[in-house]
Amino acid sequence: MAKEKGPVAEFEQARKKLNTYFGCDSDFFVKPLPELEWAVRLEEDFAFLSYWTADEKKVDAVIVKKGGEPMIYRTKEYTMVVAIDCVKIGFIFRNEKKQAKE
Repeated sequence: MAKEKGPVAEFEQARKKLNTYFGCDSDFFVKPLPELEWAVRLEEDFAFLSYWTADEKKVDAVIVKKGGEPMIYRTKEYTMVVAIDCVKIGFIFRNEKKQAKE
C-alpha cells in the first residue's frame, strides 16, 4: 500500500517531528506563538501561562499537569507549555468513514 500524500499526512508528519523535538506526547493541539512575550506563574497547586498578543492584550491559561508536574517542555531555543485555553478544534475525518444518518 502506497503512503498517503497531501496536507493531512504532511500535518501528521510535522506534528510527530514537533513532539519528538520536545520529547512529549501528542494528546494536545499546538498553537505556535514564537514572537509573543510570555510568562509562567505558580500559585499554590496551580500553574498559569500568560502571554501578550500583538495588540498587548494579556491572555491567561491554566497549565495542564501530568504526574503532578506542569507540562512544560524546554529545549535550547523554544519552550512548549501545555495549557487549557479557549480553542477551536478542527476535526479531520476520512470521508469514506462517514456513516449514514440513522
